[in-house]
Amino acid sequence: MPERLGGPLAAGRELTVIEKPLFPPDCVPSRSLRIALVNMPWARTDTPSIQCGLLQAALASFGHEAHSLYPNLELSAELGAGLYEIITEAPSERVHLFGEWLFGPAAFGVKQDEEEYRRQFPEVPEMCAAAGLDWDAVTALRRERLPAWIDELAARDDWAALDVVGFTSTFMQNVAALALARRLKEARPELVVVFGGANYDGDMGPEYVRNFPFIDYAVVGEGDVAFPRLAAAVARGDSAADVPGVCARTHRGGVSPAVPGPRVQAMDRLPVPCYDDYFAAVESLGKGNVIGRNTQRLLVEFSRGCWWGEKHHCTFCGLNALGMQYRAKSPGKALAELEELMRRHRVLAVDAVDNILDMGYLGSLCGSLREAPWDTALFFEVKANLTREQIRTLAEAGVWKIQPGLESLSSNVLRLMRKGSTTLLNVRLLKWAHYHGVRVDWNILTGFPGETDEDYARQTALVPLLTHLEPPAGVGRIWLERFSPYFSDPSFGMREIAPKPAYRLAYPVPGLDHGRIAYFFDYEAPGVASADAVAALRKAVEGWQRAWEPGERPLLQYRRGPDWLTLLDTRGGRRRKATLTGWRAQAYELCGDAPRSGARVHRELADLGALSGPDGDRPSAREVADFLRLTVEHGVCLEEDGKYLSLAVPVRPGLPARTPPAGSGAAGR
Repeated sequence: MPERLGGPLAAGRELTVIEKPLFPPDCVPSRSLRIALVNMPWARTDTPSIQCGLLQAALASFGHEAHSLYPNLELSAELGAGLYEIITEAPSERVHLFGEWLFGPAAFGVKQDEEEYRRQFPEVPEMCAAAGLDWDAVTALRRERLPAWIDELAARDDWAALDVVGFTSTFMQNVAALALARRLKEARPELVVVFGGANYDGDMGPEYVRNFPFIDYAVVGEGDVAFPRLAAAVARGDSAADVPGVCARTHRGGVSPAVPGPRVQAMDRLPVPCYDDYFAAVESLGKGNVIGRNTQRLLVEFSRGCWWGEKHHCTFCGLNALGMQYRAKSPGKALAELEELMRRHRVLAVDAVDNILDMGYLGSLCGSLREAPWDTALFFEVKANLTREQIRTLAEAGVWKIQPGLESLSSNVLRLMRKGSTTLLNVRLLKWAHYHGVRVDWNILTGFPGETDEDYARQTALVPLLTHLEPPAGVGRIWLERFSPYFSDPSFGMREIAPKPAYRLAYPVPGLDHGRIAYFFDYEAPGVASADAVAALRKAVEGWQRAWEPGERPLLQYRRGPDWLTLLDTRGGRRRKATLTGWRAQAYELCGDAPRSGARVHRELADLGALSGPDGDRPSAREVADFLRLTVEHGVCLEEDGKYLSLAVPVRPGLPARTPPAGSGAAGR
């Protein structure tokens, strides 16, 4: 990236900059601008905004006076961290847009009847009541407290000194940002207001610009280059409407098309995100006041896109929008950035925002972390087909939690998803993650065209065999997401596609096309399993979850002796023991690392010189296969397509279980 230009630039001063592939020459401004990057509610409070941090660092490198502002922290302190977290973490948050709806009067000045929302989404008031928040308090918050808070925020003198205000908008922070932006623009029409983030990808950005005159520009897609270019145009006194990746209102009242901006290819040239303003705000407000019981965490970004999605875009996934191409930082750059952030902020709990882990990191970055004397607690999203050894590598590198996208325990449903995994591979991951003390964040998804009741009956029957492993967080129907193949490809047969009804209530704006701003849609899917089949699986999973509540959890484990192993099974509330000897013990263990056919187990036993029983017999391949089928009948092994996977976990610890950071349930959200 360009050499740091030093302090604020004098207006009209000519600049020279070394041209770099990431930042082209037209990013260089003619003068310094004062820019605020704003992270509004309901963004999580236990981490800084990586979007603001990256842009702040990039803008500062060109001499702009850039700062990140965190009103989300202020609102958490005002409402109380507990109430703020209830709203942020509402289970139906993304579907019913509860947080967005709460800011409606502040943003649009519409005195809507809260009862309509209450009637349409009864689970939301039930959730509020369970948390000790009655509906009268919700109404007062929406009609009085939040509009007053926005008014107070907008009235501060700090905004008067700014040239540009940029709002990052991802998940449920868009309506709050619109509320503040409208007031700022009314007070200072010359202030340049910019929006960007995931809520402005594709058609969404132009539709917001078209309907909200207080938005001057929307950055559509990656903003690392587009925003500095936009700032340079503003510094020159030019319109930024022609900047690639930026859409704006035209003189004729229309909206300029957002010509796709450049996607970052040279990931190593991205700056280290600047989080100083976040940590200063937390210290000023009081950590306990803003993040409650949660642990403060850093966000890092080592890659963009999805290497699996480039080849096989998962049918239900809308992530990456138009930027699926996978790009990753070099292991050395990733390690240096991680070390710099941990050293600077003295935080060891770190979440990677990457959609998928670069598999090359398993031998490079993880190797370096394994040797480093740091007590890191890392979170990564990974692919489900990790081997026993790869999971061990992650654990030794300080990874305490993963999100592997298991999504199902049915090979047929996984095929419909294009997941590239199977029942046995998913169970293998659960097994070895449990052994190595790595938590697994996962769900079971339903509603895929082509699935059958039998797919769910098999999963329901499988659940009692897996209660010694970590359960899913729940069973739920897939969301139809913008940018997913199910949304964009009519060959899948999705019918009656319409924006979720919550958009109409959260955005009561005449002329706004909710079909263009929505990310989640209602739909009818052809050929899906019956409600009864799904309900049976959900009931079985709820029992699995109860088995993992604090107390004595079910076990299926084995102890290994010189030529025998003893199985201990407490699943289902019973206590059973069994001993396997000779080649049977070795055959069972051979099926633990990866699914194996009976023929392969027989060959590997021969290679090990283990084909002799207690009486010196030499079992045939058929006898080995018969034994493996017997282990399936006893529920200590699984079989699929002639391959076997043992379920028991060795009792000898693979690693001391890492103690997750206190209050760390927020990881992987």
